[in-house]
Amino acid sequence: MTDMTADLCDLTATDLLALYAAGTLSPVEVTRAVLDRAAAMQGVLNPFVRIDADAALAAAAVSERAWRAGLPPRPLEGVPVSIKDTAMTRGWVLGRGSRLSIGQQAAQEDAPSVARLRAAGAVIYACTTTCEGGWKAVTDSPLTGITRNAHDPAVTPGGSSGGAGAALASGCGPLALGSDGGGSVRVPASFSGVFGLKATFGRVPQWPIAPHYSDMAHYGPMARSVADAALMLSVIEGYDPKDPYSFPPAPPGAFAAGPLPLSGLRIGVAEDFGCLPVDPEIRATFRAAAALAEQAGATLVPVPDFEDWRPTYRTLWQAGAWQALRRLPAERLELVDPEFRAEAFKGAEIPTGALIDAQMRRIAYRQDAARVHGAVDVVLSPSVSVLPFAAGRTVPDASWPDWLEWGGFAFLYNMTGQPAASIPAGFSATGLPIGLQVAGRWQDDVTVMRVCQTLEGLLVAGRSTPSRVVERLAA
Repeated sequence: MTDMTADLCDLTATDLLALYAAGTLSPVEVTRAVLDRAAAMQGVLNPFVRIDADAALAAAAVSERAWRAGLPPRPLEGVPVSIKDTAMTRGWVLGRGSRLSIGQQAAQEDAPSVARLRAAGAVIYACTTTCEGGWKAVTDSPLTGITRNAHDPAVTPGGSSGGAGAALASGCGPLALGSDGGGSVRVPASFSGVFGLKATFGRVPQWPIAPHYSDMAHYGPMARSVADAALMLSVIEGYDPKDPYSFPPAPPGAFAAGPLPLSGLRIGVAEDFGCLPVDPEIRATFRAAAALAEQAGATLVPVPDFEDWRPTYRTLWQAGAWQALRRLPAERLELVDPEFRAEAFKGAEIPTGALIDAQMRRIAYRQDAARVHGAVDVVLSPSVSVLPFAAGRTVPDASWPDWLEWGGFAFLYNMTGQPAASIPAGFSATGLPIGLQVAGRWQDDVTVMRVCQTLEGLLVAGRSTPSRVVERLAA
């Protein structure tokens, strides 16, 4: 790998657009560098279902001609973007990490978010891996095998948008589209040392519907900088008639407003919400970040303890998983990830009364969270209970019954629909990334993003460039 290639793969989307505008860099040159990096990383990390080099280079050539002709640039003109294998993309089979997709026809149209990225000039170059149906917070599946962490291939990048996390951390493009039904953007962002936002439910339209997450599923941007994610969100957000839950976009320029000064800001702090386990190194990182925010002028407000919401999420999730699989004939069911199948079958045993109780508890959590967030501007917490652990496992060790136990920080905001992001905040003693969650009021994605930009400037020790990550991989 040449130094120039390394430099190109370190550039953010905002860097690229500025260099394109100055005429000192071309989209084709960048796309070739990203494709080379993606090919090199595939054998090491397995982040991709497919790399679509021909289509990417054709799109990059169109963008290059537009820049050279001085045409008004589209928002992402010539910027490489990957798409998670849960979003329909024209010309690709929608696999969702499942062997059930083998033999299916390629999609004839794009999901709304993919269509908007394409219309904005993005160079869609690859499809990133996921576990089957995005069912767990790590990334391995019977279809695509094990995806690994760019900071240490022995451990998982998290999931289910783990391919996106590994790709971004290793310099395979500056932007990635992820999806999140139970931390599937935020967990891999934390484990991979990148930024990820689960936007407010309805902010980014969804179609087709997620098979088993229903209205707990969200799409959101993943990137190596908050500004890049904000740019991407400004492209993919807004109403689409295919999704009746979607709503109009934020005012023009809202996501380009930049960092929000912390002076006078009220930040709720929730080290464990009174009910969740936390690794000691994550706890220490959280406390250090909260102290930095306070030094920058924020008022820290302890968040009242919550009832443990994991049992409610478990009931809703297992019922949804059963709904996704229950009509499959036996020969098709045998193709499904055995762990996923076992969890889904637990959903068949949930009494109707217990399901209704869970639905009512979810409404109560929305009200509880609205009350808490009404008193603060954002809430800061850990993103995940644990550090990245061995790749190919669903739990860190036998002391954890399943992933629903260690992924719990994310679930509240899937049930309430509020915006929540994970921002890099530091590294463990063994060099593994640690992320923190920043959550906001319903539809107030703008404040979440602006606070994250400010925290990004304070938490510089939590970031690493792709070139350094790849150097460590090579060593």
